[in-house]
Formats: sequence, C-alpha cells, structure tokens
Amino acid sequence: MECLRMELGEPDESGRRRPVPMKGSEFQLECDMAVIAIGAGPNPLLTTTTPGLDLNKRGYIVGDLETGKTTKPGVWAGGDIVTGSATVILAMGAGRKAANSIHDYLINK
Repeated sequence: MECLRMELGEPDESGRRRPVPMKGSEFQLECDMAVIAIGAGPNPLLTTTTPGLDLNKRGYIVGDLETGKTTKPGVWAGGDIVTGSATVILAMGAGRKAANSIHDYLINK
C-alpha cells in the first residue's frame, strides 16, 4: 500500500484548515487487506466475501457494541458498519472500545 503524509493547510474563507499532501513524504506499507471506509452504507464487497461474518437484516455487521468483536474470531467492527449512519463521535467511541478490546485480545493470546 502506498501512503502519503498529510498536514493541515492554511485556513480557507470559513476558517477551516484542510489536509494537504506533504511533498516527498510517500512511503509503502505491506498489508494483506485494506478496507475502504467511505460512504453511508455497507460495502457489499467486504460483507459478501468474508465468511463467518454475520450481518443483520439491513446488511450491517453484527458486532458487540462494548467491544467491537464480530462473529468472526479476530475481527472487530464499529461505527456506521455496525450501527448504521450515526455521529462521528459515536464512531470514534466505537473505535476506541475496539482498540482496547484488540489490545486485550493480543495480550492474552
């Protein structure tokens, strides 16, 4: 996977600073899979090609709301893919809970 570091640019007319690429900051990371998390609905490519991952009637991943654990061992999910469209604050909280659960999983493995 090729990555590019970003930094905050100058404020625009609304006062908001937006990310801009840092020239010469490209680097590569090896990975087995990258999950693209863009959009307001579940990505059918992910949900139809991952055996052992249970979905609810709306096509969202079934995940424990306190840990992010899914029905597939070693896989966590949180945010809109579990709850449907919600706030970024809830998604960030789900990410934090999942990170803690993943940490515990790795420490106790």
